[in-house]
Amino acid sequence: MTRLVHFVGSLPAPLTTDDGDVLEWFVQRSQGRRLTGVPRDLDPTWVVEYLREREKHDDVFEVVRSGDFADYADMRVYGIRPGATLEPRHVAMDRVDRIGAAVTAFRALRDRHPGLADTRLQISQPNPLDLALFVFGGAAVADGLPLGRALRHLRTVTPALRNLPVFVEAVLAEMARVTAEHGDMITWQVESPIAQLALVKAARFGAQAPVGRLVARQLADFLARAHDLGARTVLHLCYGDYQHKELLAPRSLAPAVQLLNTVARDLRARAVPLPPAHIPCAYGAHPAPLEPAFYRPLRRLDPDWRVIAGVVSPAEAQDGIRSLALFEAAAGRSAYGVATACGLGRCTVEEAERAAAATVATAAAAPSEVARTGMARD
Repeated sequence: MTRLVHFVGSLPAPLTTDDGDVLEWFVQRSQGRRLTGVPRDLDPTWVVEYLREREKHDDVFEVVRSGDFADYADMRVYGIRPGATLEPRHVAMDRVDRIGAAVTAFRALRDRHPGLADTRLQISQPNPLDLALFVFGGAAVADGLPLGRALRHLRTVTPALRNLPVFVEAVLAEMARVTAEHGDMITWQVESPIAQLALVKAARFGAQAPVGRLVARQLADFLARAHDLGARTVLHLCYGDYQHKELLAPRSLAPAVQLLNTVARDLRARAVPLPPAHIPCAYGAHPAPLEPAFYRPLRRLDPDWRVIAGVVSPAEAQDGIRSLALFEAAAGRSAYGVATACGLGRCTVEEAERAAAATVATAAAAPSEVARTGMARD
């Protein structure tokens, strides 16, 4: 099986010029390898600009905890003003026209590169749960660890869950409009660090089963409703990468496997096909582990997932190949695609170039080379 190159999405700010240049950057760095999609992330900081822009609805939102987004601990938290009613327009991402412009640039790109005829434009789509929690519970989201502190922030999380249907309606309405116009051109990369982090955190406090069911049900429901719109998706899990730092460091891939297996059961019950799923193994500035035990839970992963191995190390392609060998050996299958752990928006230009080259080199590694590298590690 030929592994695809998966570029998660964002680029460093100096490279984020116009749509055509960004799309061309990814195509050129693919070195002719087949891509899962050509990304055009509209915010290199993921949702920070979205969070800042909630202030334009100051008739509905009030700032209940100040923050200038310098790091995870400096996240701004909003509340709803007394007497105000939150509506989908207050939380919409307002990207329909902006995505349309990216589609126009992508059509021109495909005209220049006929080999991309079957490749789609990849648009980042945060899970509505993540949007809601970052708007109303930024401090609790960022407070990634001690359970006591997270509970003290419960008053900020509760509005997020109460108003989650409003966020879901807003996101699906935008996806419906874009899909109606450009559905055959776009893959939506559904991104949910909250789902991944919830499972990692739950594992540490012995609450895996109830938390896993709750989070997986929400994610599966969103994926199913997007499928009902005719939208094609790919799932991106994450440990957080703001300022190139993780929110939580995983001890193994067990939380990711638990999440994906539960999502798979829910989707299968609704006759929804499983999208490709990107499983990050590296996190923040840390390379993917080179210990077999980290990958061992992949033995239990539902066999219908087409997995994208987030194993690439920008510093050294051989490290990515070693990690890929461990990943594929544990999963008992070849990876559908190969990727870094997250987007490149927090990298320097030079780091982004190295990461792209390492991704291609890792994806292109022959099965014999991967196997030989893995045996050498053992």
